[in-house]
Parts: sequence; C-alpha cells; structure tokens
Amino acid sequence: MTAVDKVNQAYPATEGDPAARDAFMAILERRRSTRMFKETPVPRELLERLIRAATLLPTSCNRQLWHFVVVTEPALKVRVSDFSDAQQSYLYDAPALIAVFYDTSLETRNPCRTAEVTVGMTLGALLLAAEAHGLGAIYLGGIRRPSGIAKALGVPSYLRSFGLVCVGYRDDDPPSPNRRPVGDVLSFNEFKLAHERYHADIRPHLWKLSQIADFRDKLLWYKGVHIDGKTLHVDSDARFSPKFQYMIGRIGMMLAAYSEPRVLDVLSFNGDVVLQLLNACRGGVGALYAYDLTPGIARYIDERFRQLAPPGKVVGLVNAAAETVSIPLPDGHVQVISCYERLEHFEDPRPLLREMRRVLAPGGRVLLVVSNRFYPHLYRFKRMRQKNYSLGRNWNRGPERKYEPGQIRRLLEETGFRVTAVAGLQPAHLKGVAFVAAVFRRMGRHAVADRLADWCAQRYVTEGQGKYFSSSLAYELVKN
Repeated sequence: MTAVDKVNQAYPATEGDPAARDAFMAILERRRSTRMFKETPVPRELLERLIRAATLLPTSCNRQLWHFVVVTEPALKVRVSDFSDAQQSYLYDAPALIAVFYDTSLETRNPCRTAEVTVGMTLGALLLAAEAHGLGAIYLGGIRRPSGIAKALGVPSYLRSFGLVCVGYRDDDPPSPNRRPVGDVLSFNEFKLAHERYHADIRPHLWKLSQIADFRDKLLWYKGVHIDGKTLHVDSDARFSPKFQYMIGRIGMMLAAYSEPRVLDVLSFNGDVVLQLLNACRGGVGALYAYDLTPGIARYIDERFRQLAPPGKVVGLVNAAAETVSIPLPDGHVQVISCYERLEHFEDPRPLLREMRRVLAPGGRVLLVVSNRFYPHLYRFKRMRQKNYSLGRNWNRGPERKYEPGQIRRLLEETGFRVTAVAGLQPAHLKGVAFVAAVFRRMGRHAVADRLADWCAQRYVTEGQGKYFSSSLAYELVKN
C-alpha cells in the first residue's frame, strides 16, 4: 500500500472525484526531470495543451502577463544557447524548448515577490502537464545570462526571462529521487526542525558528518550522467577529461598486479570512477565497492549499475555510523582504493584516511587525488578577501578545504600511509596557455589554437617541481 493509499484510507474524501485525486498524486509521484530525449518531434497541438495548462494557474492580481516562445529550430537553439551562455547538452537534445517570460514591471516592490511566485507556479504546471501527456521535461534555470534568451528571440525588454523548459519524448528512466519525509518539513503552529540542515558556507569546520551526508544525498539525484559521458554539474570534470583519463590509467595499472582484485571507490558520488573501471577491466575485477554516506546514494548506485554489470559486481556501501566515518568492510578486504578529491569535505580527514588504511589489504595500493591550495583557485581567493564564504560555484560540491602538499604528507604519515609517487595534474601555467588558445580560436586561427591545446595536453601531468603548483595532486600510497 502506497503512502497515498494510506492517507485515502484514513481520511476518505467527502467531496470531489477520488479517482481524479489519486491520478493527480500519481502524476506528482512519477514525475522526473528528463535529460535524455528521443528525436521524435512533439506535435504542435500537444505543445499548445501544455501552454494551456500553464495559463490555468493563478497569477498575481489575475494580470496573466506571461508570454511563451516555443523553439524547435536547431539553429535557433544554438543562438539561444550562445546568447544566454546555457551550456547543458539537453538544450540541444530536446525537440522543443519553451522560453518563459513575464512582465514584472508592475510588481517590482512587492515584498513577497509575487511575480516570481506566479512564474514558479507556471513552470510547475508545464512540468506536470508534460508528465500527464506522456512527455519528459526539465526546467533549465542554470543560465548565466537569462536576458540573452530574450535577445536571441527578439523579445522586448519589459518582459523578464525566467529560463527554459526542455520538452520531448523521454529516452531515459532515471531512478526515483529521495524525498524528505513530511514530518521533516512540516510544523504546526510553531517552527520545529527535526534535523539540522547543511550550511550555505564552504568551510568544513561548520559541517557535521550528517550534514555532509544530507547535502550529498539530495544533490546526487539532481543531475546524473548523460549518455555522452559528461557529468552534468555533479562534478566539474567531464568523465573523459584528462584528469579522469589519468586516474583510470593509473588505477588500471594498479589492478594489473592482482588477480580479480576487490576495489573500493571512496565517496564516489555517482559512480563515475566505478563505471570507468568496469569499462576498462572488462570483468577482471572481483568486486567493485562504491562507498558513500547514505542509503539513498547506495540505492542510486545499485539502480544505475543494475543493467551495466553482472549482479553483485558493483555494491553500494553505506556509512555505518551517524557522526563517524565507518566503511562497512572487514579489515584488509580490498586491494585497490580510489578517492577523487573527497578529503576536501573534511576539516580533519584523518578518520577517513584511517578507515581507508584499515580496509586496505597488505600490499594493496591507493590512488588519492587532492585539490591543491597552491593553485590559483581565483573564486576562493575572491570570496576569502570579501569574507564571503557562501558555497557560490561550489553549490554542487559542498564544503571544501584546499590543502597544502606538506599538510597532505603529514596527514598521510600520521594515518599510516607511505607515499610511493606524486604527480601534479594541470600545472598553473597551462591555465594561461589555454586562455591564449581560446583567444586565437575566437580570432579564427584554429591551427594555432590546436597546437597550443596539444602542447597543454602533453604537459597536463608533471612530476617535476611544478607539480606543487598544479590544480590537483595525485598520490599513490601503500601501507607504511
């Protein structure tokens, strides 16, 4: 019996159509954000029905000052993307985009921001109507220049752009996201919060382990991974980026030393490293463990890999304690461990490092990638100077602390590891060369830009002194 059935049984409706009520709740429960679309065009009549549904919801003072522009021409999609700096791949994949505009000029001083509330209801109606009509849809609000949508479509300046809704026939089946229980979000007559939420602050010392877990648990379902191999905003690095290629190559060499080794990926988030290992090893691994902090993430990993690997080959592990890092594996159980830029979550990463050492078998090896403090992470310096520690561009990573190379070595030695090799990934000077290459490309001098890009690719990994000024440091470890 579903939650809806239980409510209906306990509190039978005295008015209205129970079947319609149940059908509406079913639409709400099955709706998912769609990021993979079939090429099948959406009929014009169906798009008009979606707009009709949007116009049936209330507006402030009944002004009804929306305007919708449907975009189906591929060239116009490119223009919209270029003008607005919207970089999501599903903007191009969706057969239709619905650009949503509203005249907010009469409500600029309303303290409740009623124009924004009006558009929020409008967008909700579009998404639910798409679901009801057998379509997939997603609201695309991650746009750097929303006014560029209006410019690309010739919309007058008095209409404010509120983003895009991508619509089409669904070509994915994403797992159902985790929803907070009603008891966690509801209070009667006075405010009560069952669980402390996470912070809008980047500094890890403010975060409890349960808050980091909650942040990761909810964010994971936000994006997922596209079929083209790019991670959609969960992490900043594409799955086929030089950093990922380096990691998988090194882990592959570690695995070659064992016969069907057991492998642990620590705080993998969405299983990208695990997926690459599956592709690289072609069944030559005994077991792949993806350890994270909540049952929801483990469920996501299990559902994602259900059709990608034999049963039991990929196992999602859940942290065994509420406020203590505890990997639920026996001592000395795995031969290879990977951890990709996850120490940064913690003000003190030693508990996690000790657990990694505990589950590592004698003679086992670890690949640990750590973001380097001695790299010009300009967004952090700017926020530190302004004493503005909000997550900012790190809203999709959570808390982070950049460590100095000397700090990392001391932490590793204190927790019983010995460093066998260190490599720097993306030295600082490559950033300047990449900028020059981009300038040449904008000038149309693509041959020069390509040569500079090749030069950067050949020097992406360094083991000289320049490694200490690289974006990330890759440590290969064994038990001391």
